[in-house]
Amino acid sequence: MKQTKCLQCGDTSNNTDLLFGAHTGTHIDAPLHFDPEGAPLESFPPEFWICEHPWLIEQEATPGEIIGLERWLSALERVPEDTDLLLVKTGFEQHRAEPGASSTYIFQNPGFAPEVGLWLRTHRKLRMIGFDFISLTSYTDRPLGRIAHRAFLAQNPEGASGPLADPILIVEDMHLADLTAVPKRVIVAPLRYTSADGAPVTVLAELP
Repeated sequence: MKQTKCLQCGDTSNNTDLLFGAHTGTHIDAPLHFDPEGAPLESFPPEFWICEHPWLIEQEATPGEIIGLERWLSALERVPEDTDLLLVKTGFEQHRAEPGASSTYIFQNPGFAPEVGLWLRTHRKLRMIGFDFISLTSYTDRPLGRIAHRAFLAQNPEGASGPLADPILIVEDMHLADLTAVPKRVIVAPLRYTSADGAPVTVLAELP
């Protein structure tokens, strides 16, 4: 952030310039992020961002864990078939405030296995998935994380053996600690720009 005008300095207004990466803070990954033919964020209509059937999974994840089907399948099978936004609350965000958070929260985060994305796109029709750690990719295995991103985002990801539902957009680095029940409705509002492969988002939840 850079303040370019200042009332107290004698300017006629306060003005600030903002400079940041598209994948900063709580943000969303578009299909274009990992698929050269994938859709950018601005191509989705306004109603896409209003999720009337969210669902919440609460299940702990440990540092560096690769979230796969072996331990998570039963929780995924309980996701209702009309779910449009799946929120995954693991409690990992507690590491943000710890001393040395840069090594734990950033570099030892859990991540999803590609098989989870393929399962969800085979058995459900989600629009988005969101979670309380920094990236779908665990930084303990970045090559696997790239494959996992494509499993969620690409039209033709590796390992697909049959028809898949549309790509699932990914909301990373969410604050879910205060969410104690499945929301009635969630609005995901991304910063819109041309050819957006990702963007910071404001997420609003209507609680029961």
